[in-house]
Amino acid sequence: MSPTRREVLLQGLLGASWVGLRAAATGLPIGLLVNPRSASAALPSGGSATKARFLVLSLSTCGSPLNANVPGCYTSPDIVHPVDPRFVASALTIGGQRHQGAAAWKQLPQKLLDRTVFFHHATMMNSHPSLPELLRLGTEIESAPVLFAAELSRQLQTVQNQPLLLGSEEVVTVGGKRLGSIRPTDLRDALLGPGSPLSQLAAVRDSTIARLQYLRKRTGDAQLGKALDAQALSQKQAQALGDRLATDLAAIQSDRADGQVLAAAVAVRLGIAPIVAIHIPFGGDNHFDSGLVQEASETHSGIGQIALLWNKLSAYGAAERSCFAHLSVFGRTLKRDGLQGRDHWPLHNAALLIGAPFRGGVIGGVVAKENDYGATAIDSRTGRGHEGGDISVADSQQSLMRTLAQGIGLPTTMLDRYLPGSKAVRSTLV
Repeated sequence: MSPTRREVLLQGLLGASWVGLRAAATGLPIGLLVNPRSASAALPSGGSATKARFLVLSLSTCGSPLNANVPGCYTSPDIVHPVDPRFVASALTIGGQRHQGAAAWKQLPQKLLDRTVFFHHATMMNSHPSLPELLRLGTEIESAPVLFAAELSRQLQTVQNQPLLLGSEEVVTVGGKRLGSIRPTDLRDALLGPGSPLSQLAAVRDSTIARLQYLRKRTGDAQLGKALDAQALSQKQAQALGDRLATDLAAIQSDRADGQVLAAAVAVRLGIAPIVAIHIPFGGDNHFDSGLVQEASETHSGIGQIALLWNKLSAYGAAERSCFAHLSVFGRTLKRDGLQGRDHWPLHNAALLIGAPFRGGVIGGVVAKENDYGATAIDSRTGRGHEGGDISVADSQQSLMRTLAQGIGLPTTMLDRYLPGSKAVRSTLV
């Protein structure tokens, strides 16, 4: 990577004067570093605790067959699963309730499984290029991740106020144009290049704290002093963080899902963007997946990548203020003819919502429909799937988006504007 390109990337990733890195090194909010004379800047969201969460968002234009292998789709014997021991029906406990699901989900620690929502719904989409339409809220030209990020950035005080796309080729639009992506290996090279500050993060911390201490003494600002005493990292903590970041960045060896997951955890810890978009494959466009071999391999691996992501976020102390979601443009047929793979299926899909704001469980379900199975209507209070539910199948996608948005801490006034008439599933929200 050329020095010029590296500097441009660092400026975009870490902000002017590397304020994002200085915030990470000190443990202080960006608002305090930018305007230390403002007492309210010492806390996100104007001086009060925030419910906002970072979101690692896995998007899929492929329309993956994940929907065939989640709890809630092991209720009927003619729903086909891979002939693989990892996908046999297995008893799972999710949020204190017993469910049948693929054994592969046991890769998730029980604590994480208890915060995992399997959301059955229907996108009513049937073509790969429909993802931008799916992510659009009402008549807004911007994608939902862009609208969500603008609000979350204000509360979380991130460097960027737009989503960061890491190695993902999925289409997210801003101002009617496609948002560009950064390869995980480029993020690695930018942060670990010659003169990388990560190895000297303790020194970055010391110089920043010294400047703020000088300002406190000069101005007699008691609020600034309280913020420094309450929130600042120690020199030892800063150096340990720098070492951990450097280790995880060095472990990025590709731009595939494993590299994207490591890069996403680093991006969250550095507060680069409130939403980090990646792509974890769960079987892909598997029309001709004979024996569902690709489906089994990628789904098992994808679940493992979620576990890896949570392990890294936990190590950074960021798991409680982060969420993960997986959204796909459509699902796949649950029955299968012959020995080949699965077809596009607009009538059933499954999303994942994971994190502290969510109460784990199975939302909605499936019912026989058009010689296959489709999503049911949903009871917004209990999350149970039945034909008398007050969330219709046609409205289930909007319900999913509202439930996700409320979970990551977006205000009701904003959601009423962008998702009028939609209902969150209350039983999923802690």
